[in-house]
Amino acid sequence: MTALALLAALALTTSCAPADPVNAVPDSPAWPVGDGGWRTDPAWWDGLAEKCVYDATRSIYGVAREYRATAYTNKQQMDPRTTTKADGGEGVECFKHHWSERVPTENYDYDFSTATFSRTSDLAPFKLTAATQEDCGASFKTMWRDGASLRFLESVYFPGGGVSEGHIRKGSDEVLLEDALTLVLRDYPFDAPRTIALRLVPSQRDTHRVPFEPVRREVRYGAREALELPVGTVDAHRLELVDGDRVQARYWFAADGSAPWLHALVRYEGPGGVTFRLRSIERTAYWRR
Repeated sequence: MTALALLAALALTTSCAPADPVNAVPDSPAWPVGDGGWRTDPAWWDGLAEKCVYDATRSIYGVAREYRATAYTNKQQMDPRTTTKADGGEGVECFKHHWSERVPTENYDYDFSTATFSRTSDLAPFKLTAATQEDCGASFKTMWRDGASLRFLESVYFPGGGVSEGHIRKGSDEVLLEDALTLVLRDYPFDAPRTIALRLVPSQRDTHRVPFEPVRREVRYGAREALELPVGTVDAHRLELVDGDRVQARYWFAADGSAPWLHALVRYEGPGGVTFRLRSIERTAYWRR
């Protein structure tokens, strides 16, 4: 399938997505939403976006590469028919959470663009796009809500990849995206810590094919810590994503739930030698030229 045919197929499938089921909040949401004061803070409607810049590392060719990663987060209305940004004030209100990463290597850069769209009402996944590009090729993965299921489509240039598509039909309302946890876990009940069981679509932030089949994980509370970071000293809560007895990733979120912090991610350690350490946080209209 050519790239043009792939995009045409994607446009056809998304244009057929029904509207009402996309807006519906399930009786048993994937994330046990609490009072979520950070989610309803007026700052999200100030016409700006939260921009967090991190000192980052990622292992490529077995070498830890140092670079800057940027996460942009804002609320916006999404068109349930096309799954694009709505043209006007109506649609499904979502958090757009976009990570932009450019990782240098000896011969060329690796680019990662990973965007999750989570409904503000219950933080359920509405859409995912994950694109990678380097001089050997490009890969693209996307997932979107289609009624009672989550549909996915991918084009991966590595052997074992190729073009494929499918559905997560059974229990799709009980699924979260691992790539959205840097947003969703801001909603953790930090004042009353407990272990939370999750069904996760594994992170698609990869040049290779990664199965979309959900896996079972747990989120556990670690500790409250004072961190020395490039941005300064930050009081933070540590959460751990656990697979059985193995800690898969660690997330640190600002203890302050009021603006401008709003429980933002301040540190992360995960698979593939990936680390993030916050160096700046601001609200800005980054799209203005």
